[in-house]
Amino acid sequence: MTMLKCLLPCLLLMCLCAVRAQGQSAGTDSVAKMAAADAKKFRLDRADLRKFRKDRRNSGSDYFKPSAAYARDSTLLKDSVYVTAFRQAAYNKTRKRRTVLHYAWVSVAVSVGVMDAVYVVLLVGVFVTGHAANLR
Repeated sequence: MTMLKCLLPCLLLMCLCAVRAQGQSAGTDSVAKMAAADAKKFRLDRADLRKFRKDRRNSGSDYFKPSAAYARDSTLLKDSVYVTAFRQAAYNKTRKRRTVLHYAWVSVAVSVGVMDAVYVVLLVGVFVTGHAANLR
């Protein structure tokens, strides 16, 4: 019986020590949101953008380093969570950036598609009205 009395507290103590909280602190989420908001103002200059486009897979590049010009608080530049979130958000923004030629190509494709649709509608209208005239 005495061994059972000693075993029960030891078992409880082992269970309490084995449980670990796997949560994220509230500060981490807010710092990441601040970094994402600050990265919206980020923009690479033309020379760096040309270099980046040669190898778009390099998200850890120094191109995406946060600076005091983008950060709302300069003490955040030393926070690893902020720096990592800023780099990732700036990389994603730059990777999705398009050129003027891209938008010109898309607008031409859309206008050609619309013109084709109008042409088909007019053609169908001519055949239908012509066919209706032949039936009378």
